[in-house]
Amino acid sequence: MLLHDLMDDAVADVTADLPELARTSRRQGTAARRRRRAITAVGVAVAGTVLAAGVYALVPGDRGSDSTVATDVGTEVRVGELSGRTAPITARGAAAALADAVTDRVPGTISSLQGSADRGEAMATLVFLPDHGPGPAGTVFLNLQPISMAPEKPGCAMPWMATCSLEQQPNGDIRRTYLEEDDTEFGQGSQRLTVEVISPDRGLRLVVSAMNTSPSADGAMGIMPVLTSGELRDIAALPWWGRTRLPVEYVEAGERLDDYADATENES
Repeated sequence: MLLHDLMDDAVADVTADLPELARTSRRQGTAARRRRRAITAVGVAVAGTVLAAGVYALVPGDRGSDSTVATDVGTEVRVGELSGRTAPITARGAAAALADAVTDRVPGTISSLQGSADRGEAMATLVFLPDHGPGPAGTVFLNLQPISMAPEKPGCAMPWMATCSLEQQPNGDIRRTYLEEDDTEFGQGSQRLTVEVISPDRGLRLVVSAMNTSPSADGAMGIMPVLTSGELRDIAALPWWGRTRLPVEYVEAGERLDDYADATENES
């Protein structure tokens, strides 16, 4: 029996809706954290290089056969107000930053974190189960790459794109949002939603993706990916993403991560 099932049994005769109270409290805390982050965003953008990402095949470890949860007790990344100071990026720091960026927008359970940081490129992946859905948990990917790894002429005419939109941003960036179906790794019914940002002025590429399944889902597929295109765009637009540096708070939080495994042997 899962931990939350035991808790539900323990309070079965309580008239208050405790699960809803908990969800409401968590939503309020998330909103407060987001307001604090907005105050320091400009300082972080000045202190650290803003960089970009592309999807990479990092695969989290299997967390068992239960298709509705990421893990009974997930990893939680606690980061307070960002100071504006940065530190050299680490694999663990990239994973912590991705975990916090996800749960800062959508309350849920995170597990099976992996990261990589080597030779001016960083990647991270995790398994995520939103609180608002029945499951299964889905994989979220992040890559931070130089713009040289971006397509020369990004477009939407690729046969593997089920849907696609291409937008020119006011600052000169190009944002491409697309959906892939029936992924070769996860099979029929799988979906991978991706937001890619290509920034010529900054020489950067950023891609973040979410799926409707994961290695821990035991073949189960959700109706849609665990993050929406709007949520992925918000994550991709964070000003502190960088190939070589991150806010120092994420680098420090990465050292405290549980349920983490390096995707490569070396960190930069």
